[in-house]
Amino acid sequence: MLFRLPALVLLVLATFLPSVGFAQETADVFILSGQSNMAGSGRKDQVPQHWQEAVPNVHYWDGKSFVPFDPMQLNLNGKDRFGPELGFIHTLGTLYPDQTFYVVKFALSGQPLHAGFHGGKWMGEEPGPNRNTFYPGQSADDPNMGNHYKRLHDQFSAALAALTESGKTPKLRGIAWMQGEADAKQEVSANNYDQSIALLKRRIEEDCASTPVPFVMGEVLPHEPALERYTQRSEIRQAQQDADMRSGSSRAISGVWNVPTDGLSLLADTVHYDTKGQLMLGTSFALGVLEAENMLKMLADKANSGK
Repeated sequence: MLFRLPALVLLVLATFLPSVGFAQETADVFILSGQSNMAGSGRKDQVPQHWQEAVPNVHYWDGKSFVPFDPMQLNLNGKDRFGPELGFIHTLGTLYPDQTFYVVKFALSGQPLHAGFHGGKWMGEEPGPNRNTFYPGQSADDPNMGNHYKRLHDQFSAALAALTESGKTPKLRGIAWMQGEADAKQEVSANNYDQSIALLKRRIEEDCASTPVPFVMGEVLPHEPALERYTQRSEIRQAQQDADMRSGSSRAISGVWNVPTDGLSLLADTVHYDTKGQLMLGTSFALGVLEAENMLKMLADKANSGK
């Protein structure tokens, strides 16, 4: 019961959030990606009974096909570990039990987003080919597209193709991103993280042939003081906060929703979330996607009304 969403909370959320709606003639897809905190350090042997239950209306991409989401049977991060997908899927499935969703997760521990990296090595600010980074390139044919983004692209492209082949029309409904620790090690990548996020959001949408969708990201490195290697902790967290569509900053990005992580429980390394922290993070991601989509809809309605 410790981590279970109270029935009253779910009732209140369902009252305010369902105006977003999900069209069931399409296959509603969510992409979850990032580095180690997306891969996950939650332990299945510590998960309370409620969270162990299968979620029949959510299907999870196992790398080859979509399968019913059964968290105790699926390989989420090895046999015994899980990431924020567990809280994300349980929350979404509970709020909308009569609708079907499809989730694709791809994560690589310790890996950067900015084009200047090649794995853990900083190569300089300018992009270069064949680097181990999530840098998505400026276009689909950009020769400097990072190797990690290519692998992410392969996963969600195969998942969308499988849905199409099954007679469904896939539609991207949201992106959850948990990454940034690697980018907090360099001044350029940290200060320009909002720009990296804007590009990543745009490129995933383009590669999914999607209209703009909510992009929720977890604020990195909540523990203070941070470990010495994270020299730009303050800068990257500020960039994340400014990128939030609600921030009022000139760096705000439409559809981007920053999820605060201060107070989420961590492992002893002070970087990775423990079992409870992962469940809370995933729940926050799910609610953030719904809230961001609701806000985007209200802004669009306001613009269309001429107000």
